[in-house]
Amino acid sequence: MTDEERTEAEEDLEEELAWAAYAQVFAVGYIYLLARALKRGDANLGVDLHAWENTMGAAEWAMMEHVNGRIQGPTTITVRDVEQMRRLHAMGSVALAGGERPPELYQISIQCMESLFGSDWERAAREAVRGLRDPDQ
Repeated sequence: MTDEERTEAEEDLEEELAWAAYAQVFAVGYIYLLARALKRGDANLGVDLHAWENTMGAAEWAMMEHVNGRIQGPTTITVRDVEQMRRLHAMGSVALAGGERPPELYQISIQCMESLFGSDWERAAREAVRGLRDPDQ
């Protein structure tokens, strides 16, 4: 590999890892919206199913990058955290499609936000929601 190719590969990796961090921010925003709607018992959960699917898949990938040590974040993410996020992803997809809303969905939502942002998850989630509503912010 030439120096130019190596530099280009490093730049691509940096962009990919920065994108992973954004995916986690968007994910915490969507999870927060879902959790609030579940807690209130809203008929409309307020999250687009396609946005949920794309974002949660990206967040799971980003979390595995944490597990593999390629990126750092405010918390240490484990394989168990990734598995829990996958469970939330699946259960949330069913709920957003109009299906079952298991009672544990709310609690798993909170746990997943905590795994991403630690005890500061609520502030991070509120900021993410503002960003989701106003992307120019």
